[in-house]
Amino acid sequence: MRTKTEKQPYLGIRRESSVQIVQEHQRKYDRFDEILRENPAILNRVHGDLKSSLSTSSKGRSGDYTSEEIFRCLIVMCVENDSCRDAVIRIDESEFLRGFVGLGWKPMMDYTFLNRAFGCLSPETWEWINQKLGAYALEQEKIQGDELRVDTTVCETNVHYPTDASLLWDGYRTLARLLRAVRREFSLSMSYRFHEKKTKRVVLRIARSNKSANKKRQRRVKREYRQLLDKVKRLVNLAEEAAPQLGGASPEREELLRYAELVKGVMHQTEKRVFEGIHIPVEEKVLSLFEPHTELLKRGKTAKPTEFGHMVLIAQSREKFITQYQVMEKQINETQLIDGILKEHKKKFKRLPRVLAADKGFYESMEKIGELRKNIQVVSIGKKGKRDAREARREKTKSFKEGQRFRAGIEGSISVLKRVFGLSRSLFKGFKNYASSVGCAIFCHNLVLLSRM
Repeated sequence: MRTKTEKQPYLGIRRESSVQIVQEHQRKYDRFDEILRENPAILNRVHGDLKSSLSTSSKGRSGDYTSEEIFRCLIVMCVENDSCRDAVIRIDESEFLRGFVGLGWKPMMDYTFLNRAFGCLSPETWEWINQKLGAYALEQEKIQGDELRVDTTVCETNVHYPTDASLLWDGYRTLARLLRAVRREFSLSMSYRFHEKKTKRVVLRIARSNKSANKKRQRRVKREYRQLLDKVKRLVNLAEEAAPQLGGASPEREELLRYAELVKGVMHQTEKRVFEGIHIPVEEKVLSLFEPHTELLKRGKTAKPTEFGHMVLIAQSREKFITQYQVMEKQINETQLIDGILKEHKKKFKRLPRVLAADKGFYESMEKIGELRKNIQVVSIGKKGKRDAREARREKTKSFKEGQRFRAGIEGSISVLKRVFGLSRSLFKGFKNYASSVGCAIFCHNLVLLSRM
């Protein structure tokens, strides 16, 4: 059974620094410590996940690290925007951070253990502790529910730009690696030579000539694609032949079949596009073998017209505290989100906001605006495209313009989330860990904000 926290806290002797920025850094973590101690329910929820999911001794021996130590390490990792490796080094080298985590004279945990511990915290747990922190901020009168601004952004998954050739190459090298491993481990009689270098050269030749308008080069690209497809198909067949020899429910068999199925999807979409000229809908495409949950999103951004990840909704109060968020596995039209946002806001603050501000993507119709105005004093949501006289008058009012100035502040908060808290790209694998990383970033953003209030 994993221990929740140490009954006897670590009593270290902290060296007082004379450097102002170091003092501010230490005061920030001291405030983190106060907030966490004033909210013991947060640690209780985290401990519930860790004790049931994080492996411990089969004989009942408690783990080397308490749930509190693990959770505080994760907070340091996110606040400092470090990888698991860098977070372990940072904490181990800092006497002050070791004191904040509560390690004392224990040896620092390994980064692989920290990464595994993060995967044990579910997205529902992060959502719950964010709600708990919001309730604490409201109870302490740090935030008010009078004004609300909302926006969506994209947190990208850890994938490369998906082209047919690059996805086929991913499939070839992955299946080759897995087949080599099972041939060695299970002593399979598989007399096949894997030609990664030759296959990679084919992929490079396709990449160099794929955009060319020259008809001769295009014919050559098609020949290269056919050669690449034949090579990949051969490995898919080998994988399907080898799978029955690996046992009924072995992890190797499941992994081999899972990748083989994804690669067949890539082969199908390549044949349809390259040889039949048929456009495959985005919803049916395989965009990554390693993060198959990835969505292709086009939001009209000039700097990045195409993004690969998931849409994240963020709602924020005047104090910049993020009161609610939503990670969408499948993209939802922004016009359908307003009712859910207001319902959640009323549940938390026991009233609707006085001001609701959002960008043009949330505009549905003037009838919807009129319906919202019955309960909300200022609805500052602009309209896309041409406006009639009534809509133009509404957008020229002083209250509407002030609402839009208030709305613009959420763009800065989104920028901070991306630059400082790692929300630009999630490096964790699988949608569950992806959603957890978003929840962790939101929690640490709000924790830092509360430490300054």
